[in-house]
Amino acid sequence: MATLTAAIGGTAIFIAAVAMTVGGLTLPARYSGAALPPNIGQLGMGQVIGGIALLILGVLIVASAAALFVDLPRSKPLASGIYALTAVLAAAGFIMLLATTRRDLVLIAAMGVAFVAFGGAAFVLARVRR
Repeated sequence: MATLTAAIGGTAIFIAAVAMTVGGLTLPARYSGAALPPNIGQLGMGQVIGGIALLILGVLIVASAAALFVDLPRSKPLASGIYALTAVLAAAGFIMLLATTRRDLVLIAAMGVAFVAFGGAAFVLARVRR
């Protein structure tokens, strides 16, 4: 069940990363008119870099879940580490979102859910079975 939860979460991260990257690439095109910002070529660069990083994370999550489904050797510790890393990143995002003055409650809730889901999946996979 933990693997299925992580696979679904990884797929959602992958889809959001593609949307984030495309949004960053098309951001300069949204400015039309005579008064263009002086840094128009760099406007979406941070969004593109973040989207690519999330794209890599989403692929790692889905690939590790697929490796668990087909029961590859040593896939359990690798998947547990990737899920734990994702939980730590979600917790960091949660804390950073709480520090802002204008809070997006939906995004804060999504980070909290990601922390619990991936942290739980990492914990379940890291258990030693007897």
